[in-house]
Amino acid sequence: MLSEKADKIAKLKYYTDNNERWERLCWRVANHIAKDDKQSTEFFQLIYNKIFIPGGRILANAGTKITNLLNCFVLGIEDSRVSIYQTLKDVAEVFAHGGGCGYNFSNIREEGAKIRTTGGYASGPLSFLTLFDQTGEVIQQASRRGAQIALLDIDHPDIEKYINFKSIPNSRNSRLMEEYQRNLELSKLDRNGKKYFKILEKTLQDDQLTHFNISVLITDEFMKAVEKNFSWGLVSRETGKIVKTVDARKLLRLISEHAWESGDPGLMMYDRVNEDNLVPYLGELKATNPCGEIPLLDGEPCCLGSLNLHSFYDENTNSINLEFLEFAVRKSVRFLDGVVTKTSLPVEKINNMTKGLRRLGLGVFGWADLLAELEIPYDSQDAKDLGEYLSWFISFFAWLESIELAKEFGPFPLYDKDKVNLHVIEKVLNSRFNPHKFNMEQVKEIGVRNVSVTTIPPTGTIAILADMNSGIEPYFALAYKRNITEGVGNTAKDYIIEVNPILFKKLEKYGVENLEEVKDHILEYGTLENCEKIPEKLKRVFKTAMEISPVDHVDNQVSWQKYITNAISKTINLPESATVEDIENILIYGWNQGTKGLTVYRNRSKLFQVLEVGVNNKDKKNESSSNK
Repeated sequence: MLSEKADKIAKLKYYTDNNERWERLCWRVANHIAKDDKQSTEFFQLIYNKIFIPGGRILANAGTKITNLLNCFVLGIEDSRVSIYQTLKDVAEVFAHGGGCGYNFSNIREEGAKIRTTGGYASGPLSFLTLFDQTGEVIQQASRRGAQIALLDIDHPDIEKYINFKSIPNSRNSRLMEEYQRNLELSKLDRNGKKYFKILEKTLQDDQLTHFNISVLITDEFMKAVEKNFSWGLVSRETGKIVKTVDARKLLRLISEHAWESGDPGLMMYDRVNEDNLVPYLGELKATNPCGEIPLLDGEPCCLGSLNLHSFYDENTNSINLEFLEFAVRKSVRFLDGVVTKTSLPVEKINNMTKGLRRLGLGVFGWADLLAELEIPYDSQDAKDLGEYLSWFISFFAWLESIELAKEFGPFPLYDKDKVNLHVIEKVLNSRFNPHKFNMEQVKEIGVRNVSVTTIPPTGTIAILADMNSGIEPYFALAYKRNITEGVGNTAKDYIIEVNPILFKKLEKYGVENLEEVKDHILEYGTLENCEKIPEKLKRVFKTAMEISPVDHVDNQVSWQKYITNAISKTINLPESATVEDIENILIYGWNQGTKGLTVYRNRSKLFQVLEVGVNNKDKKNESSSNK
């Protein structure tokens, strides 16, 4: 069964009608994917007990007339009107079937470049971002609008304008503000109106590219130029020649300034991502799904589902049940591979890449909850060591199951044993954690059923279904308000109040009195800081995201990335007081540590946030009913 708040989310996003509830949903999904009754029962038990929860499109669409079961896609864009509008047409189909999309706009020639066929001048890649954003606004999905991410290479001539794009009012919003100011003057309200002008400006900025994250594709060459304080050349997409030289460090500083202001852009590390590209003969990985956890080739989707790490905690032995975890990993891989078989979209390129590569994204959530049960502080070395081990363990058995599937059904159709890059598989199979080394030539002959198997998605909604913390994030706060949106502007349709249940179990264990006072404190402040009579050990275990240093955030991400075969969606949460220098330093540190991507968010850098600390009396009343 689901808790009341989880059922509220499921009703909003996943139930197919007013009569469906969790058990019926689980049977609908399991029966649609399974090949026989035995497998259907196994899948049902994993999902119903919230041990493994598939991605949102699977929950919503499996067993219905909608044949797309995948959340996110990447579509390529070439430097022509035909390509741009064909991609726009394809992504409209993706949106209509419940998916989100990522793109790299770097092939489009820079603004002002000559167009030989017409004699005109190019408007540049940024001019098309708003067009794609608006498409995501108008194409209706069942319970959301299409999420998107744009990437631009660090050597593109328009990179500086791109970095500024979400922080500086666009031409339309500039006109609106000019009109606002003019009308204030005409109506003689200027004296009072100027007070609110900056609020209007910030509101309009936050509403630009509402459906887009933006990221910069960073190379090792660029970051080395930053370290050595070298200049950096921006290369024309029309001529292939350097058209402008900039200071590399100043360019990274510009990224940091805008990440400080609005949370965008993030970074994708080109060299580190392509090190784990199993099929370089099919192309480079230069774009990701909207949350950044899966780099994909043109036309590829991500097939997502995640394990609830808290499910494997054995309270009797205060340990992790690894035998049960292996079982769940293997069954989850088979489930997700079955999803690939069942899914289809009316876009031929996507169907070919889906079936041709069979990329999986088996993830996790409840990492903070598992650590809290084990009483291991998130920012401790023990947590980082355990994260690395679980990263290996899950990826190891996922690859073993993919090899078993290859024995049964053959490797993924685009597998070429003479060209495949087995580095990422060898790194997992022959890790220091495995004493029995594999013969990689034998593995190459057999092949694998899936081009990749593991990832760390954000799992925001499916984690709520299990009443767990999302992904590998630390607790954002020990109590907070979660706004529920449908992706239309920055407006909450509803909200729920989250109060950490494991904290109160531990407080009772340690004999802490006045639990209602503790609850009132965390509802107001979100943390145990300045809360009296709480054991120091528990204060360390229940540190929240903004109490954890940026370095420890990155180190946790790196420990999990060691063996994860795709990438990781994680936010480096910073307090409102963080500086631009803090962000710049953490971007450099993250690159040096081998991350595949980085997202930094400074608290309150946007007027609207999905998660808010500080619950008022009206919210507390809602909390008492939504957390039963």
